[in-house]
Amino acid sequence: MAQNEETLGPQGYFFERRKFARLDGTFVVSYTDVSTGQAKTDVTQTRDISAGGIKFTTDRSFAPDTILKLKVRIPGAPDYINVKLKVIESNKRGTGSSYVTRGRFVAMRDEDLEAIKRVVENSLRKKQKDE
Repeated sequence: MAQNEETLGPQGYFFERRKFARLDGTFVVSYTDVSTGQAKTDVTQTRDISAGGIKFTTDRSFAPDTILKLKVRIPGAPDYINVKLKVIESNKRGTGSSYVTRGRFVAMRDEDLEAIKRVVENSLRKKQKDE
């Protein structure tokens, strides 16, 4: 079972094993595969993000444990957030030529981590208030 999935608990209830709150949302992200040294960089959008990792759309599949260098544009942050990501999985999306890739952050500055936490928490608080 992949990390951070929902798990069937006692009496058939699902419970979440995530360590960090997740925000479903689209943010601009660019990525480069540093594992192979390829210079190709692509720009896409996130599907969700948390302080522990990110899920986003890519133009190709990446093997588990591939290291990607990401630049993510987070609202309220003065600049792009630069992180390294270790791929958990990359699956074909429907019948098209895109993939949904998810991974966990393995290197980032403390202020970038705090910016992600702040955006996720503020967005979730606003969402709860609106409901």
